[in-house]
Amino acid sequence: MISWLIGSSPPPWHYLNDLFKDYRNVAVYLNVYGNIELVKVSDIDEFYAPTSVLISGYHLLTLKPYYIKLKKFIAFPSKRLKVIRSLISRQKWRAMEFYYKEEFLVGWIIYDCEDCIEKQRLHLEVDEDHLTDEEIIERHLKIYNS
Repeated sequence: MISWLIGSSPPPWHYLNDLFKDYRNVAVYLNVYGNIELVKVSDIDEFYAPTSVLISGYHLLTLKPYYIKLKKFIAFPSKRLKVIRSLISRQKWRAMEFYYKEEFLVGWIIYDCEDCIEKQRLHLEVDEDHLTDEEIIERHLKIYNS
């Protein structure tokens, strides 16, 4: 059903919301060319796999999440360990960190939020490439508190 998305330019966020309205958990990832490379969907109960549509951090080095819908969570990646450590120092924030030997590569930052699709979109739009660590932290906290 959704295989036609692979290789195409990403449609608008609201279109994907409509397309995936019947799924509890969905993630759409773009390759370095900005085309859809991977779509993961899951209706598995969160008790067993709450982040079943999130890819391994190693794949985040070449793929970028464009759309994420998690029924009970917000999740977004960061390539900055200082950002991750600062955000998870707050109550209810968690992270999955990925390393190669002793070197930090990337991590997922996760917090509880049920049906928070707009907050999810805003978190994914934070551009780490053009902001300082403090600006990134401030933007994510502003979204969290909105």
